[in-house]
Amino acid sequence: MDPNLPVWMTEPEDYTASKDSDGFLTRSTLSVLSVLRKIRETSNKGLLWASPATMVATVLVLIVLMAVSRNMLFSYVVLAEALLASLFLCSKALARSVKTSLSAMALSLLLLLPAALSGAPRTMLTVSIKVFVSVLLLDLVSLTLPFNKITGSLKSFRVPDLFIFTLDITLKYIVLLGDVCLNMLDALRLRSVGKNREKGKALSGVLGVTFLKSREMADEMYGAMVCRGFEGEYERPRERSVGWKDAVTLLFLAGMIAFFVYTQRAIMAGG
Repeated sequence: MDPNLPVWMTEPEDYTASKDSDGFLTRSTLSVLSVLRKIRETSNKGLLWASPATMVATVLVLIVLMAVSRNMLFSYVVLAEALLASLFLCSKALARSVKTSLSAMALSLLLLLPAALSGAPRTMLTVSIKVFVSVLLLDLVSLTLPFNKITGSLKSFRVPDLFIFTLDITLKYIVLLGDVCLNMLDALRLRSVGKNREKGKALSGVLGVTFLKSREMADEMYGAMVCRGFEGEYERPRERSVGWKDAVTLLFLAGMIAFFVYTQRAIMAGG
């Protein structure tokens, strides 16, 4: 043994790290992974969809008509069509779609519970069913079309470029910053030794680094867009001939509009 070494370096080390639960890190990681999976997941297996612009327009029109309809028959027909379309999804996507719709319906039931207690249970049931169908339709579109196709189709409806840009960048950077959070949580798990009684500080550190990383990525994105000559304007998709899928979808939408008008007139005539 080298006599020049300090005494404390020659003493044997006998350190046993105290056990600590990593449930905090595990739950945080699973939460981030769940959000990223929902954004990235698409399932167009067996679905006969038209162009993104046609599908987005169809879903939005159905939701608006269902919201203003005073006849639940129209909502039930849309519900049946949405459930029929959802059967073509894979099992995981179908389970996610139904779970999301039921969660939204449960929230609407909770918010409208005072109305039911005040003697208007029919209002609570009507609004909850419409919320369920609306969320189911939107979830079908999000599962079938990638988000860049959805945002790109908004230009066909003359949506302002600033709104499209904000939505597009927000969705993209949710994924990028989610990956940053996952990497930091993994690094935190690997570097954690012993028992940590102040896990909240670790979470604030992750959020702080994510914020700084977002500022850095924003500056890099701005520089890249300036170099590529982007001026905040999205080009309108090239006009193409209407295919048979679009024609069938538009014909279906026209039939639903006619059915909506018929049910509304029937209510007015009976009232």
